[in-house]
Amino acid sequence: MKKRIITLLLAMGMAMGSGLTAYATPARMEDGTLFDGDYYAESNPDLMAVYGRNTRLLYQHYVNYGKAEGRAALSPDFVYPERPLPAGEHYTIEELLAIYRNVIEANGITWDPSLKGNWSETIGQHDLFEWYLYDDEYNGGSWGTGFLDPNDIERCAYSDVEAMSFDDGTGHKTTSYYFEVLGWDEVMGMIEIVAW
Repeated sequence: MKKRIITLLLAMGMAMGSGLTAYATPARMEDGTLFDGDYYAESNPDLMAVYGRNTRLLYQHYVNYGKAEGRAALSPDFVYPERPLPAGEHYTIEELLAIYRNVIEANGITWDPSLKGNWSETIGQHDLFEWYLYDDEYNGGSWGTGFLDPNDIERCAYSDVEAMSFDDGTGHKTTSYYFEVLGWDEVMGMIEIVAW
């Protein structure tokens, strides 16, 4: 079948094979700095031997010594835009989605509603568990359902940037995305989405 449903837990990185070295997505440290512990460890074997993959100790080294030594806290393969401050005391869902989109688009991936195709008239009219009964009528891109974690929205975004950067063996990489917010899942505490 040309199209299939996939479970996208966008709060986690997708496990896929690639010619790229897969690092963990960066984390926002308490002082606001983005830091990728796995990247820092793997690009500095001398530190890996001492600290392993302990992000807290690796970041402590970066702050105390690494930055002055010119060691990189993040992979140069991706763009890391500044995160805007919340308009109020906390980020709203709209602001969180704006942060997500800012990261995705800063890395060259564009918003493309045409990926949705005729979803609303076909699969979207029915229970998602019965998607395969209406797949033949659907003319959009491949899609999946999932969640965005509001407590770590940047990690969601960078996980997706890494997933979309994987080469499928033909030199093709995903350059467009589209998603719709279905609502807020009280049990999961996450933003529910359908993504393409």
